[in-house]
Amino acid sequence: MKKILLAIGLVVLVPYASAAEPFCKTNSVHPIDAQLEREMNTSGGVTEHMRSAQGRAYEQWDRELNIEYKELMGHLSAEEKDSLRKAQKAWLVFRDAETEFFWSESISGGGTLQPIIVSDYSLELVKTRVCQLSNYAPVDG
Repeated sequence: MKKILLAIGLVVLVPYASAAEPFCKTNSVHPIDAQLEREMNTSGGVTEHMRSAQGRAYEQWDRELNIEYKELMGHLSAEEKDSLRKAQKAWLVFRDAETEFFWSESISGGGTLQPIIVSDYSLELVKTRVCQLSNYAPVDG
């Protein structure tokens, strides 16, 4: 069990010790990730500071999600808009259920690192959805 917790901790915290990765098929780090990395690196390992940094990043990624969603909606037909609304509502239910499941002690390990691990996972869910929506470029035709 200790090995699992150590592995999870390393998976979550090691990325902050190294350079943030390029976002969504680009060659550049997204500014939100760059800011999060700076804040995590200066957190001194204090859980409260790390959680605050993650919370700010989550709010920013959520805004990005809404921007991408609205932009995509502006390019779709009425039928496609209905389809995207349905897909987005289903994704929101998935996101919430997945995050709730990830809070399970047997999944995220419990302990003092659990909120950091779960927050990081939630961030990745939203970032992935932003990337998905940004890649849905409507085909003109």
